[in-house]
Amino acid sequence: MDQLEEDEFNRWYNNEHMVERVRKIPGYISGRRFINQGTGSKYFAIYRVKSAEVFHTSAYLDLQSHPDENSRYFIPRFQNVYKIFASLRFETGQGEGAHLALVPIVHPFPSDTESETVTDISQALDQVHKKNGLVATQYLKTDWDVVKNVTSKFLRKTDTYFHGAILLEATNVNSLKNSIDDLEELLLGQLDSYLHSTRVSYFEQILSFHPEISLNQIR
Repeated sequence: MDQLEEDEFNRWYNNEHMVERVRKIPGYISGRRFINQGTGSKYFAIYRVKSAEVFHTSAYLDLQSHPDENSRYFIPRFQNVYKIFASLRFETGQGEGAHLALVPIVHPFPSDTESETVTDISQALDQVHKKNGLVATQYLKTDWDVVKNVTSKFLRKTDTYFHGAILLEATNVNSLKNSIDDLEELLLGQLDSYLHSTRVSYFEQILSFHPEISLNQIR
């Protein structure tokens, strides 16, 4: 996209695409959007839902099957898209940080050692959270039943799906980088063969949409 079209794309994504999902589909909790501060995909978005059942509802599937004009124009223009429909397997913290580090997992863990690996991930995330004062950490695992159910409805058929991801959130990027250094010693070395070649991408939050929070709840 040239700069003018990218500006139009961002207006559409921020004011229409995210809003019509989070506000109009029952079960959506929030939507957040980030911009890359280094290598990797330029934008990154996180949507939280109450359960995976949201992606099996008629409201969600109808939206995918009957996109509006702007969606039909912009969605096929997404390039090099990586995506994950995931369940939350481990989490520390409860807030949201202005900065986020993404560690994508692109190959599945062997079934005979997966439980032990998840335990190692959980313990390492707990340690770096406490040591570096992170806002939150998460380990996500792809729900392939959801992926199979929804992809047939998508306008764009070229997306690549992660098998999982590790997310770190902080108020500043230095805390994230220190935490990633610690994770390299505690964990990432043993996970090296399962990680994306980029290993880590750093993002800054540019939009947070929580429709259930009304103005009179803010003090």
